[in-house]
Amino acid sequence: MDSPGDALSDILRMVHLKACIYFVKDMSPPWGMDIPVAANGPLHMVLQGTCYLRCNGQEYQLQEGDAILLPHGTNHQMLNSTSTIPEPGPEVMMRLMNEVDTEAVPGSTRMLCGHFEWDETFDHPFFRELPDLIVLRSALNNGNADRFRSIVELIAAEATSNDPGGSAIADRLGEVLIVSMLRTWLAEQQSERGMLATLGDPRLSRALQHIHKSPDQEVDLNTLAQIAGMSRTSFAVRFREVMGTPPAAYLTEWRMLKARRLLMQTELSTADIVSRVGYGSDAAFLRAFKRRFGETPGKLRRAQNAV
Repeated sequence: MDSPGDALSDILRMVHLKACIYFVKDMSPPWGMDIPVAANGPLHMVLQGTCYLRCNGQEYQLQEGDAILLPHGTNHQMLNSTSTIPEPGPEVMMRLMNEVDTEAVPGSTRMLCGHFEWDETFDHPFFRELPDLIVLRSALNNGNADRFRSIVELIAAEATSNDPGGSAIADRLGEVLIVSMLRTWLAEQQSERGMLATLGDPRLSRALQHIHKSPDQEVDLNTLAQIAGMSRTSFAVRFREVMGTPPAAYLTEWRMLKARRLLMQTELSTADIVSRVGYGSDAAFLRAFKRRFGETPGKLRRAQNAV
């Protein structure tokens, strides 16, 4: 049974968002990391001091409390100074993870570094629409500063301790940090179209949540409009304008993602899954599933079981 929540929480649960915290370290100058293209989404947060980010031909100065996410693993450089020649990022990361903590020297930058990842086979439009670079300014000094500081302090305590389970706890807290960053960033966006804009619209987001909770039910525009607090016509027009597709098309997308998760995580029969995602016939479901994922449910399950 799915947990209650909101539309964004539903999406993050669906794609199995995970985090890995590498370290919380005082990085003594000079230092520089050239971080290659990655399969995951790097995370960097400046806890004290300053540093520079280079990404996609742009340069950014980062201050205490600034954080960045690179959802698509874009190549980037992190530097203590614009004149520093960076070393290969993986080598620097490994050295920092293995070295014993020492007292910070003047000019050090205290950094929290890690990454986040999700199951990209679900290919939800939320992640497709995320930009190469997300810069969150003054996370430790804005309206949610107390929350961010509490999370970061807990991560630092676990990441720098030798207590059993400390690394696992830091990773779980890293997930909390990343979701908090995504939520804060999303609230700051002025997107006019797409999944990000739909999630940012309180009325449409409530309708999305209803679709998520009831994938076995056909779209009822009257019900969705009532949930959104809009007239039927206004809701239908607004949803299509913002999302770019009608509610029925998003329902089909969510049904397919739900079916994929059930195939991968449960032993339910295909017939049971067909019923749970609201298809009246196995044949219609099989056609929709293969059209969406390029393979049959049976082939996907066999591949999953072979792992």
